[in-house]
Amino acid sequence: MIKRIREDQNISRDEMADRLNMSLSGYAKIERGEVELTISRLEQIGRILGYSSTEIIEMGNQNTLTLNTTLGKSKGYKQSSEIGPLTDKDLYIQFLEQRIHELKKRSWELEESIRRGSSS
Repeated sequence: MIKRIREDQNISRDEMADRLNMSLSGYAKIERGEVELTISRLEQIGRILGYSSTEIIEMGNQNTLTLNTTLGKSKGYKQSSEIGPLTDKDLYIQFLEQRIHELKKRSWELEESIRRGSSS
């Protein structure tokens, strides 16, 4: 899906690789689904293409988009080989769970910052 969106916007692979600060061969592997794609890398790609990472996941399919299933190494998202390949739905759920965790953490940090500010 990433390749199709990139091509629709007339962005070359070279330009994408350059904007992502990576090699052309490394970026090409992402498009071919040969490497695991982290959430942060997906968000970078989304910013360049003008889509949110969730929109890309929703549009994508397992052959062109492989998310890193260790989304937060200590978060328990690792895929077991006995389970088989994760479906797009599973990846999307994991992605949303990770985002919820990040947003809760950010909310807590903001609340703490406000408390510290009002107690000064």
